[in-house]
This record gives sequence, structure tokens and C-alpha cells, in this order.
Amino acid sequence: MIKSFGRLELLMKGSSDVDPEQIRSIIRSFVRQRAIFADETASFFLDVDLTMAQFRALAALRRWGRQSGRELAGHLRVTPGTLVPMVDRLEELGYLRRVPDEDDRRTTWLELTPKAEGLFQRLWGMGAARLAVAVGRLIPKDRAELARLLNQVASYIESPPGTEHHASA
Repeated sequence: MIKSFGRLELLMKGSSDVDPEQIRSIIRSFVRQRAIFADETASFFLDVDLTMAQFRALAALRRWGRQSGRELAGHLRVTPGTLVPMVDRLEELGYLRRVPDEDDRRTTWLELTPKAEGLFQRLWGMGAARLAVAVGRLIPKDRAELARLLNQVASYIESPPGTEHHASA
């Protein structure tokens, strides 16, 4: 599982209302749940003919929408020249398409195809049914509290470092 929490100790230093053992326990729970789905996820990636770099490109397009090659290269932290063969391959596989800009002929947009959307639906759907059954076994009040807390954690993770947060009532 998790062998070292040294970084955790540093991150929490100075927070008097945070119990490190409680945080470790929560992290172990997250890791345990991720491990449950790890085999399915590994099988998924073995079934699709994509490298991790190619999948990252698709994920960036899924997250930020259609982009130019230069924008996508920036999101992936690679040079535009590095991106060209990857985009060629993804287009060949039918996961993305190049769309010329209607107003600026110098710009070509990269966007996902329905095949790529299906890929993401398949990936996210693998464990969704099992998770839905498990969450469905909670009483309604606990489901509502779980949703609230998970959304709050997601907001904290998405916010810029150093942002002040206050626990909601």
C-alpha cells in the first residue's frame, strides 16, 4: 500500500486541527478503492492500441475541448513537432480528426471523434456499475453526505496551491 507518508507530514505541518493518522486512513481507503479497479483498467489499456502518450493527448482534448496542435502540445508539455506523428497515428486510428478553421486557413483544430468518446465511456463505465451498486447500498442521507464531501475534496484538489479553504457546515 502506501509505504511513506513523509511528504504528508510536511504538507500538514502547522495544521493543528489535522490528525495525520486520520488522513493516512482516508488515503488508504482511496488507494484501496483504486486498487479494486486496477486490473480492469490494465486490461482496458492492453485491449486498445494506444500508447500512454497517445491516451494523454486524447484525455487533454477530452478535458479542454478542441485545440490547435500548438495548444495541445502546450498542455502535454511537448514540442509541436513531437506531436505531429502522434496526431497522425490517432487520426489513422480514428480517435481524432483535424478540422480546418473556417476563418483562418493557417489554423487546424484537433477534436475527438465519436470513437474516442466511446473509448472514454468504456473506460469510465468499467467500474461505474460496481461503484453504483456499492453507493446505492448507503442510506440516502449518507449518499448525500458522500456526494457533498467528494465534491468538496475535488474542489480543494482543483484549486490553486495556497488557496484558503474553509470547511462547510
